[in-house]
Amino acid sequence: MLLLVSSLSGCGFRLRGAVELPPALKETRIVGIAEFSPLAIEFKRVLAQAGSVVRGSKDATSSAIVINGGNFTRRVLSVDAQGRVAEYEIKYTYTFKILGKENEELIPLQKIELTRDYRFDPGNVLAKDTEETQLRNEMIRFSVSQAMRRINAMLRNKPQS
Repeated sequence: MLLLVSSLSGCGFRLRGAVELPPALKETRIVGIAEFSPLAIEFKRVLAQAGSVVRGSKDATSSAIVINGGNFTRRVLSVDAQGRVAEYEIKYTYTFKILGKENEELIPLQKIELTRDYRFDPGNVLAKDTEETQLRNEMIRFSVSQAMRRINAMLRNKPQS
């Protein structure tokens, strides 16, 4: 077991862990979506966890995360022999960009798009409704972590001016 652990650390493997924020995001605000929408709440949670101060007003922030969308769409993937829905596909899409203190574009418009599918049972509608709600919440969480990884990579690789 010790040999396995030492070989993993020797090859550079490490757990992803929390996102370390670049200085541009140490103090930020979120614009473009409702303050208490699930997407805004998740962004605030992740930013706060990473050490950012999320403000509601424009003054005294070093950046702004501008989010457009946050839309779920659902379509039928398959039907059973009786013509009833057997599977649905849920798609979650939004775009975001990051503006600096002087409204300069730190990160250009980025699109986040997730797709998941699930089986639907017409005889168990309440359970499937709960499953869909959980799936939507998981998609929001995953999309924010995907956006934060993208933001982190782009701001870390951007030359400082």
